[in-house]
Amino acid sequence: MAAISSLGAGSGIFTNDLVNKLVDAERAPTEMRLDRRESETQAEISAYGRIRSALESLRSPMEALSRPDSMSAFVASSSNEAILDVDVESSQASRGNYSLDVKQLAQAQSLASSEFVDRDTTQLGAGTLTLNVGGNTTNIVIDESNNTLEGIADAINGAKAGVSAGIVDTGNGYRLVMSSDESGSANEASISAADSDGNNTDSSGLSQFVFDDAVSNMKETVPAQNAILDVNGIEVTRSSNTVDGVVDGVAFNLKDTGVSVVKITQDAAEVAGRVQAFVDRFNALQDQIKSVSGFNLGSEQGGVLSGDSAIRGIQNDLRQMLTSVPPGLESSPVRMLADIGIKTEVSTGKLEFDEIKFQEQLEANPDAMTALFAESEAGDGIARQMVDSVETFLAGGGALAIRTEGLSKTLQRIEDDRIDLGDRIASYEERLIKQFSAADQVISRIQSTGSYVQQQLAALMPQRSGDN
Repeated sequence: MAAISSLGAGSGIFTNDLVNKLVDAERAPTEMRLDRRESETQAEISAYGRIRSALESLRSPMEALSRPDSMSAFVASSSNEAILDVDVESSQASRGNYSLDVKQLAQAQSLASSEFVDRDTTQLGAGTLTLNVGGNTTNIVIDESNNTLEGIADAINGAKAGVSAGIVDTGNGYRLVMSSDESGSANEASISAADSDGNNTDSSGLSQFVFDDAVSNMKETVPAQNAILDVNGIEVTRSSNTVDGVVDGVAFNLKDTGVSVVKITQDAAEVAGRVQAFVDRFNALQDQIKSVSGFNLGSEQGGVLSGDSAIRGIQNDLRQMLTSVPPGLESSPVRMLADIGIKTEVSTGKLEFDEIKFQEQLEANPDAMTALFAESEAGDGIARQMVDSVETFLAGGGALAIRTEGLSKTLQRIEDDRIDLGDRIASYEERLIKQFSAADQVISRIQSTGSYVQQQLAALMPQRSGDN
């Protein structure tokens, strides 16, 4: 705020303090109006943001329920978990009972060399070791840089040939041990050598590590073998002890030989949990709508978005879907949400969920329940419709975005009005200072003239007294 330190010095009337008070009085009404508009606009933007957040939270459980596998959740049990346990992929599995007789576990092949006196000193030859594992061939060059027992093990590991090598201290010496990375007979290894000593099959040089159909200078300590099991009397073989693809969506994890019965059953509680998540998020949305647009009887005031058509439209659209009958279910025992234990409390607009009734209907009418929520050949279920509707509300050109964009423009206009107010007040203050300075000068001159007149009159007084 501009100020002149000498303002009012001549008259004592038109002071800086008076200018400040007049300027504040001029600014206050407009500034209060702008503050109020800004506060109200910010409150509305915040309210729309809370509705948007509640809708985004609602979208996730609705998307889960809108999928064709939304009503599918399965749990598996094994009568003998020491023999095997089970993993289930709910979207692919179905109910069933399976008798399993595990005859043989899959295992990876292991080979061991003869004993050597040390692991990192004695040179064991040179040339090339050729490993064939699962049909893949790898050549490993052995020379003076890596021809100790430890060097050969490192070279094999570095070649990534499908086997792992290590050294075992037996107490009497050191043995090179190689194990196939994968179990099953298809992954057994054969080893041949191109030995620098000219003999590729004897028990000296690199030849002592040969293991194939003709020569076994390495000892097979663990043979490669497949898992063998009977599933409901049908023999199945796999290279791994994780047996999948036999039953859709089910993997048997074999642990030992023996018999076990596996049951795959519907996990109604899991499905009910998905629905409960939808109910909870929908009710949270109703709480937000009531908070921003409802009427408080105690304060006799409406929310910041009271009467807002966009909020009313969102609420009406969602409520209408909750009571609709999806295509194809007109004659079904399950036609609408109320039939499966999801009802609307009239006074609050919230949903109430009867989980027991829901699970009973899921057991009796699984296909109709799926059609009620998800997309089917007949058309979109309720969850699919609600997902589409919510995405429309949240879209860039949707009602919430349009409202928020309009309010953001209002905030910009308020900021522009503040700038205009600042300019106007600065001009008003400058005008006051000029006017008060001019008035102060006039009063100062008048006061100076009065003082002169008084001085002249005082000078004449003694003369008039002498004349008398």
